[in-house]
Amino acid sequence: MSILGKIVSSAITIGTAAAVGYGIKKLGEKIEAEQQPQPVNDDNEIIGEVNPKLTLNMDSENEWSYKMSNKGIVKENPSESTANSKSFDFVPLKDGVTEIDFAYKPKGSDSASKSITYNIQVKNGKIVRCDAAGDLEMINKKSK
Repeated sequence: MSILGKIVSSAITIGTAAAVGYGIKKLGEKIEAEQQPQPVNDDNEIIGEVNPKLTLNMDSENEWSYKMSNKGIVKENPSESTANSKSFDFVPLKDGVTEIDFAYKPKGSDSASKSITYNIQVKNGKIVRCDAAGDLEMINKKSK
């Protein structure tokens, strides 16, 4: 092999090694950056608390019950009920999210005729989000 061929071959080898080295360095930097904890972007500033009271319509032949998915986030505060409605009021215990499944069942039955899923989020000791899904026509909108 001529000297020119050896120089070209060496240049290609050195260039390839440099390119691979640079790529490995950049990959290492990217992996390290991804492993660093990302700063929390808390754009959702807590302005105040959300009213966690829920009043559900009912009649004398049916009753409301509920199951909580993540216990210990909120607890039920005793509240009033009337012949036409049942109220549920929740107070925060610790930060987190819980899902409460309400079931509207005929008295003595195991199956629900209507249901509502209620999600509650507690942050910094305050209830900051409450949302409901399901048979929303059963929510008494006149409650305070």
